[in-house]
Amino acid sequence: MTPSEAYKISRNPDDYSAAEVKEANKVLKAYSEVTERDRTPPRKKPSKPTPPPKGRKAQMMMGGMANGKKHMYSAGGDVTDKLPNKGLKQLAKTEKGKTAVRKMGFDV
Repeated sequence: MTPSEAYKISRNPDDYSAAEVKEANKVLKAYSEVTERDRTPPRKKPSKPTPPPKGRKAQMMMGGMANGKKHMYSAGGDVTDKLPNKGLKQLAKTEKGKTAVRKMGFDV
């Protein structure tokens, strides 16, 4: 007997025999049995994301690519393509000097 049939029988017990009413009540009781899972409340999800731990340094944002290198910035700024001093500029003018300056990490 399905739960829907048992429900119909329990709604009108006078139209059915006592055995059918008893069986319908048994089916409905088994169908509506409350399990431990039904009694436990659902878990709560955290409402806010947790803040980073204190003492952690703020991360800088990725600035993008300039002159073939990745650059970082925190509050704007620009990327220059200049060599830091006049000596490196003079060295970069020669063919051997260009390779030496590139090995130092500067873009020529």
